[in-house]
Amino acid sequence: MTEVIEMLMIILIVTLCFLMIPFNTKPSAVIESRRKFDVFVRLYDKPYRGDAREYAYRFQIFRTSLSKIRALNERAREANDTAIYGITQYADLTDREFVARQLADLLPDEPGGGAGGPRAYQKYVIESRSAEMKNDIIFSRARRDALPAVRNLPPRVDWREQGVISTVKNQGGCGACWAISVVDTIAALAAIKRNDRKLIDLCHERVVRCAANGNNGCDGGDTCRLLEWLAEESYRIGAAESCLERNLADQEGGLNCTGESGVRREDGALNATLVKRFSCQGYENEEHLMLRHLATKGPIVAAVNAISWKYYLGGVIQYHCDSDYELLNHAVAIVGYDLNATVPYYIVKNSWGPRFGDHGYVKVAIGRNLCGIANRVSFIELA
Repeated sequence: MTEVIEMLMIILIVTLCFLMIPFNTKPSAVIESRRKFDVFVRLYDKPYRGDAREYAYRFQIFRTSLSKIRALNERAREANDTAIYGITQYADLTDREFVARQLADLLPDEPGGGAGGPRAYQKYVIESRSAEMKNDIIFSRARRDALPAVRNLPPRVDWREQGVISTVKNQGGCGACWAISVVDTIAALAAIKRNDRKLIDLCHERVVRCAANGNNGCDGGDTCRLLEWLAEESYRIGAAESCLERNLADQEGGLNCTGESGVRREDGALNATLVKRFSCQGYENEEHLMLRHLATKGPIVAAVNAISWKYYLGGVIQYHCDSDYELLNHAVAIVGYDLNATVPYYIVKNSWGPRFGDHGYVKVAIGRNLCGIANRVSFIELA
């Protein structure tokens, strides 16, 4: 009898446990994170799939990224059309690694010249070694309040719709944003000048390898220095289809940077890519001048602070993007804008491949110098 009573008590206790403590049918946070990480590793074909130690290390970084993404998206609940952040190909990198791989290619600029004395250019204007060229280079320097505001501009401009914007490039492990942004913009401006608006993709690889004036190839460069070099050297950028560097495994051997070797003489892109004059200045409180140039002339080049783009998936960046001049670390092309949107934005062409962001593009809100997008801008005029 005692055994029966004991058995009944056990059954009662177990029953009460099931009634009072329901099953937790949801997987743990770690298991859910591991599932996401496994998909991430396969999707981006990460090289450490067979390395257990590295896999575990990257998984911990990935979990940290998930926490940061949740924090970034908190603002999305409070604002209209704000940016959405999520898992990108960089979610397994520490912030230090991300900066070193993707944002170390825009050489730092010291507006005051630094300890080494005056630089070849300053924050607001290019100072050319040629007095005659200097007058041309500053052709578009802003005159305060000289132009009407945005009410007289087209509400929407997107040069992609005109067929003059080349495909999004992927700089990969080469720190070439400074060259890609400039060369792609020149290609677009050359197409706009042609009667048939034919787009000819240009060989940015050769520019990366050959540009002097303080530029360091895949180790980094500067958009302003590059434009000064292109103008002073009357450098003609060849078409991508005749670009020896693009399909050459060893880019150091067999090629030189004298004259125009590496492109064919009959290359139709040559004469259309000469930089006649350019500007390199700030429009922090005059972004309407950037809009006007985009509407009437074509794409422009800008330096930005892209540290918060690590997890960008789409939408309009309105927060989490510091604008300090000293934080500029990346170069992009701006190919249009939309003033009709709930949050007006720039259409920014990046160089991290078409799988990044909005098919390789980023939307940045207009009017607040977000990401420092108006700190150092270049307008380019071709010969």
